[in-house]
Amino acid sequence: MIRPAAVAGTFYPESPEKLGAMVRQALDAAPDFHLPAPKALICPHAGYVYSGKIAGVGYRQLLEGAPPKAGRLSYGQTPIFFCVGPAHYEHTEISVGSYDACETPLGKIKVNKALCEELEEQGIPFDEKAHQLEHSLEVQWPFIQTFAPQASIVPLLYGNVPPNQLADLLDPYFERPDITFIFSSDLSHYLPYEEAVAVDKKSLAIIESLNVAKEREIDACGKTGIQALMRLAKRHGYQCKKLGYYNSGDVIPGREGVVGYGALAIFSPQSSG
Repeated sequence: MIRPAAVAGTFYPESPEKLGAMVRQALDAAPDFHLPAPKALICPHAGYVYSGKIAGVGYRQLLEGAPPKAGRLSYGQTPIFFCVGPAHYEHTEISVGSYDACETPLGKIKVNKALCEELEEQGIPFDEKAHQLEHSLEVQWPFIQTFAPQASIVPLLYGNVPPNQLADLLDPYFERPDITFIFSSDLSHYLPYEEAVAVDKKSLAIIESLNVAKEREIDACGKTGIQALMRLAKRHGYQCKKLGYYNSGDVIPGREGVVGYGALAIFSPQSSG
């Protein structure tokens, strides 16, 4: 079963040429923070005209720089990406997208069926209705397709599920060197500009410090996923770094009600490079 693109032409260009150029431009313009290879990223999932540049900053940290960083990806490698995001349109607790492949204008991205079936054996259902229109994961895939066209993905959506349960589900995969996690989330929604900046600054500080004691104060649509990732990072002795932030008021006119976008990286301080 192939999942067709649901938001091509709305969240990102329908033209393969325009989409590819937009993604490459975002990656090329992004700074390299010279971190160890990230185990996980938090990236936004709005339309590319709004959040594409911030997403590019996140994904840039996965790529080899000059000099190359140990564990970073070079174009054409075959990693596995667990793409984890909130379900916006259908109620679901946790659902694995057990397709054969998912389409974007850049082509088909392979789904790692073996890992999807492993999750299904653990009782995680494939709720196709939850996946078929969802944008939170789909907008991540053109970035992956651009720098790792042979990669495979494990699409995972969540709804009303405790963060501990999500963290426990993902924990066995967290130390696998061939797996990278992409947690999809925007920040605050529809606050006045100055208020949004203050709220998002607080959320980003809590996330970056992995301050689980204050996790309820995070304002983000992917809050549960972020809370699960914070737990995983602490369990495994990882660190977090904020990579970038802006909101929609910095991109388009109108600051009465804006949406915040941030990118963060989770990495092991013990990684060499």
